[in-house]
Amino acid sequence: MSITAVPITPPHLPGYACVETLNQGPRTTVYRALKIATQQSVVIKTLTQKYPNFSELVRFRNQYTVAKNLPIEGIVRPLSLEIWGNGYGLIMEDFGGIDLEQYSQNPPPQSLRSY
Repeated sequence: MSITAVPITPPHLPGYACVETLNQGPRTTVYRALKIATQQSVVIKTLTQKYPNFSELVRFRNQYTVAKNLPIEGIVRPLSLEIWGNGYGLIMEDFGGIDLEQYSQNPPPQSLRSY
């Protein structure tokens, strides 16, 4: 038996316009969005469940806190944590990345010089 993920309509988050769904997993959904006030492209990670339990909310909030305080270059820093439906939306900078599954299906050509 296979399970098919059904695309969901993102809940409304004031100040942001969702452009596309980047990834939808069993626990989280990731959207590319536009911050309307600044026209800045952002990535928003949300909990997939409409009614997440308390431990999922705490884990998600902790993920924001840890990522915000990591002084490591190359880690995408969160911009903010917003209330999103019955959970949170983790707002992060959009550097134009793609889903790892998409990348593995269509990797860019590499020259021998990169080895």
